[in-house]
Amino acid sequence: MTFYLKSSSKNVLKSALDARKLLPFAFVLMLAFLVAMAWDSFSRTRELLSSQVYVEHTHQVLYEMDAIQDGLGDAREAWLHYVLTPEQQDLDTFAESSKQVWKRVARVEELTKDDPTQQERIKQLQVWITEELKQLGDNLRTNKTLLIYHSPATDFKQDRVRNAVQKFKDEQEIILRQRNLAAQARAEEVERSVSVRVGGFSALMAVLFLLVIRESKKLRIAEQAALHSQTKLEGSLLQLQIETESGKLLNELQANLQICVNAPEAYEVLGAYAQKFIPDSAGAVFAIDSSRNLMGVMASWGESLSPTQHILSPEDCCAMRGGRLHLRMEHSQGLACRHFSGSIPDFYACLPLAALGETLGILHISASSSELFTAARLAMIQQGGEYAALRLANLRLREKLHDQSIRDPLTGLYNRRFLEATLEQELHRSSRHHTGLGVIMADIDKFKLFNDTFGHTAGDIVLKEIASLFKRSVRTEDIVCRYGGEEFLIVLPDASLESVRERAEQMREAIVKLELQHAGHALGKITASLGISFSQDGVLTPDILLRYADEALYESKRRGCNCVSLSESVVNLLAEEQAKNPAPTPLSFKIAQS
Repeated sequence: MTFYLKSSSKNVLKSALDARKLLPFAFVLMLAFLVAMAWDSFSRTRELLSSQVYVEHTHQVLYEMDAIQDGLGDAREAWLHYVLTPEQQDLDTFAESSKQVWKRVARVEELTKDDPTQQERIKQLQVWITEELKQLGDNLRTNKTLLIYHSPATDFKQDRVRNAVQKFKDEQEIILRQRNLAAQARAEEVERSVSVRVGGFSALMAVLFLLVIRESKKLRIAEQAALHSQTKLEGSLLQLQIETESGKLLNELQANLQICVNAPEAYEVLGAYAQKFIPDSAGAVFAIDSSRNLMGVMASWGESLSPTQHILSPEDCCAMRGGRLHLRMEHSQGLACRHFSGSIPDFYACLPLAALGETLGILHISASSSELFTAARLAMIQQGGEYAALRLANLRLREKLHDQSIRDPLTGLYNRRFLEATLEQELHRSSRHHTGLGVIMADIDKFKLFNDTFGHTAGDIVLKEIASLFKRSVRTEDIVCRYGGEEFLIVLPDASLESVRERAEQMREAIVKLELQHAGHALGKITASLGISFSQDGVLTPDILLRYADEALYESKRRGCNCVSLSESVVNLLAEEQAKNPAPTPLSFKIAQS
């Protein structure tokens, strides 16, 4: 193509030298061509911008629909929190979420006012949202139980709204794809048009260059300048392409972080996208533990020439010391991190993951060449790290709030609210699997007298130590709760009555052996009374099971404390079962012996 243009230009030059009268005509022709090209480019650019406006309009509709989903989710979560822990803040959150939902619905209605079909869908969606929010609001005012949240009517209304929003979004996605294709076609058309006109313009410039041979030197300089501009343009286009790809990756990272439900998932997502940020790299994501003394690997990728240790101290990383990005290149001076198993890599970067005033871990990336750490990629790493740190901080805060709602602040055990929510589930599981469920209710003997003698601080120490003892004495699947005051309750799923009695006796003996001190003084002998209740195949309700355990505990108190008693009601119930089934079972035989 270039050879053809040059040959044509030479022929035109020869003709122009033979007839100099063509020179003014050539200039007029070039001017007319420039005006036509400028006008055509303006028209096509205006069409391209118009198509982009439609694409942006569809993106705005999808954004508002996502905001409606988020607002409804926040309203449902506020309702659930209010049922679990009634607080005014939850009511305010519910009201604010509802207000935002209606604000977004109104915005969608405004954006789709030119589409009658979508207007009908929005009106129907308004009716369904009104019904769901009204039901949630009525439940808040009447303070109904958590079971209403899972009622068929509630689930139906929620699913109906969710399906309607999703269907609306699917339609918008189809429209968006169509408009994107149209915009792409416009862009390709503009590109072809510009290419043709640039080619024509280049040909005219060649003709003028041949006609004014005496200005060849200046023209060569102009060509060099044009070549330099083209190189700069290609570099700019490449940079724009890189930035576009970076923005796409960051948007994907942010979207995937938003759907993470716990910190390990967020760490895995960050590790996966860090590998995309720096291709052919290796690295790991570290999380700092609650003691703030150690960090462990949560996600890793690639095969580094000098892999990092799996467990390290925060002081081993220069990024953690300085609180900012630490970048090391070949022959660079300064400190190097100490968290490598072998020699220190020549090229690596460490970024602290910090948000809300707290450092949660580090992101480490090593590469085989410094060229991989471009300014654009480093900026993308920092922005991605900020997204991940903020999401991790939010997940940690949510987990902390959840723990505060179900755990006793003094002992760290589950509280009574959690027990009531899980005991019924364990009984249902016992019924389905035909297993036994044991309950041990423990009470510290003469604890009021102990507090009066040694003080409440010493009493708190005793409660913490006994709580720790109970947690060490049970299995992972067992549940230990602080039932109230100095009372504790241990739930033992998938257990036999004999194993429950043995476990209770072991706990009692371990408490007797405790030797506690406070302020340099021995606190004396500590004992506890324990009562046992038991249900086979989930035949008892939670209230009856707890009442039998309370009866057994009072029996232990009546016997003089520091002993373990089995509920007489449980014994009678097992005796009735034995009478119905004369064939002795190991369980009934042991009850008869006791």
